[in-house]
Amino acid sequence: MIVEREKMEKFIQIGSEKFMIRQYRDDDETGVRKLWKAAFGKEMPMRLWYWKYLNNPYKRQMIICVAETGETVVSYTGIPYRTNLQGQTVEMSQLMDIMSHPEYRKTGLFIKTAHIFFEIFGKDILFVYGFPGKYHYDIGEKYLGYQALTRTVSYLSAQTDALARQEAGCCRSEPITEIDASFDGLWEKCLDDYPFSIIRNADFVRWRFCDHPMKNYEIFGCRKNSGPELHAYAVFSVEGKNARMADILAPVSEESIGDFMCQTALLLKDSGIERIETWLPENHFITQALISAGFINAPEPLGIIPTVRNFERAPRLEWTSEHLYYTMADADLV
Repeated sequence: MIVEREKMEKFIQIGSEKFMIRQYRDDDETGVRKLWKAAFGKEMPMRLWYWKYLNNPYKRQMIICVAETGETVVSYTGIPYRTNLQGQTVEMSQLMDIMSHPEYRKTGLFIKTAHIFFEIFGKDILFVYGFPGKYHYDIGEKYLGYQALTRTVSYLSAQTDALARQEAGCCRSEPITEIDASFDGLWEKCLDDYPFSIIRNADFVRWRFCDHPMKNYEIFGCRKNSGPELHAYAVFSVEGKNARMADILAPVSEESIGDFMCQTALLLKDSGIERIETWLPENHFITQALISAGFINAPEPLGIIPTVRNFERAPRLEWTSEHLYYTMADADLV
């Protein structure tokens, strides 16, 4: 039984226990972090929580379920990224850290909390999305309306010594330490080439990579030999001798993308990196350019399923599958 008290609070009774489902408030931080520890068996660092949800450049979309005792037992949260849809700015939310307390699983509370999230925020966003494994996807498909994109994800990898080349091409690659207005200019230049994508401007790159409290990223920019204008960027998370490419943005040009990546591979190789890997939509022009440059399309190792849950204003699934550009920067996996 669900009884609505006011727009943002709903009361549920399951047996003799009563629960409230509502939007997150600032004083809920302790309860949610306790839930995180109960659900995942480890602490969530406070600085990560603040960076991800409270200090990001986007709106808050956080719904929790609280027991009569005051204990937080379910959290269903997302980040509503500003997104380009054929020249219009819209929002789509990446689901992160959705969780339920082990003692309250299989009670229906998680499903009810999710549906209230959809009810409250579904009017403002096109869809929620994520990259679950099969177990969590199957639950979402059965109870929450999840749909897998009809185009799958490509997992690409290459050895840096196979990619690296010394000869000058149409551009040069160089490390970037400051995110400036050139990133806004690059996004504007790329707008028509990415008809459905998170807006990858300076604010996004700065928050997602430079401000991250737990990870260090290496950012490389592509500049034409004739001047300082930024023509592409790529971001890497380095672990040992392996570099995961978390993000890349470039205009349509197989030659330029290939040259940029080969020169970047040379810089990575010189710093001791032996291998690059990345995840991209199988049908995107960047994917094809990287394969042409020497990347190998290998079996995807994590079992992730690119997934959406559409709301009323969302494009058809088939159109989204053909046009949505995503990288692992659109998630919190890399």
